[in-house]
Amino acid sequence: MARDTESLLDEFFAAVENGDIDAVGPLYADSVEVWHNVTGVAIDKAASLDLLRFWCSRVSGIRYEVVERRVYDGGAVQRHVIHGEAAGEVLEASICIVFHVADGVITKIYEYLDPAAVAAVFGPRPARA
Repeated sequence: MARDTESLLDEFFAAVENGDIDAVGPLYADSVEVWHNVTGVAIDKAASLDLLRFWCSRVSGIRYEVVERRVYDGGAVQRHVIHGEAAGEVLEASICIVFHVADGVITKIYEYLDPAAVAAVFGPRPARA
């Protein structure tokens, strides 16, 4: 039986908070596409899991504060603040994610955030020419 969207997202965020990225893999469709506004590029399942592993290796004390979650047929929109510490700096980033869900797994993610809020993790964004 497929899990409902609320449970799916709860599992997803709990796994990331715990740094258990192996538990995230089964929550994704094999063909998942994860798009980030910072890069404007969608990445595949393997690249997304690698990115989450990198994130968890650089951020300690990860905690998601869900501000709002709206579930609809076929997905959800969630606004949250992610808290943690990276490179000796307190991390507090407001993020909005649109999830597409089918058959109890995440099929697409569209993530929106201010890159300056996560610069301690990824480094400053290069200036545009």
